[in-house]
Amino acid sequence: MKIRNAQSSDVNAVFKLGNSVKQFEVAKDTVYIWPKKILLKIANSNSDVFLVAEENKNIIGFVIANYNKNFSKATMENIFVAPEFRNKGVGEKLFKSAIDKLKKLKCEYVCGLVNTKNKKVISWCVKQGFEKGLNFNWLDKTLSKSFHKKN
Repeated sequence: MKIRNAQSSDVNAVFKLGNSVKQFEVAKDTVYIWPKKILLKIANSNSDVFLVAEENKNIIGFVIANYNKNFSKATMENIFVAPEFRNKGVGEKLFKSAIDKLKKLKCEYVCGLVNTKNKKVISWCVKQGFEKGLNFNWLDKTLSKSFHKKN
């Protein structure tokens, strides 16, 4: 298994993986995973982190972190491993590789959101060194049709 920077040619596979589960759902009418045009921008970005885990030339997982240089802060947007590859260290390798890359970008703080019902992922994040914070409600407003599920 290999962890590498995502490329434009990986976008379709990442999009398919991200849409294969409901874990990324944040609101009833908002898309589960980023629209392809945004995944392409992230894949070509020097300031964000977009890594894939590859096994036998197949994408089996990915991590996306949005880095804001002005705040020295990153938000872990998504981390996903295909179900058949879970509990094999893939997520941990993706996560550690993303953290290493963020450190090189001079990131000083990393945060993320996890559904409060997803106890397994919360526990995993705590094992990765995250501190469990306060609970909040997700609020969103779709400003583009590309973020609306019905498109």
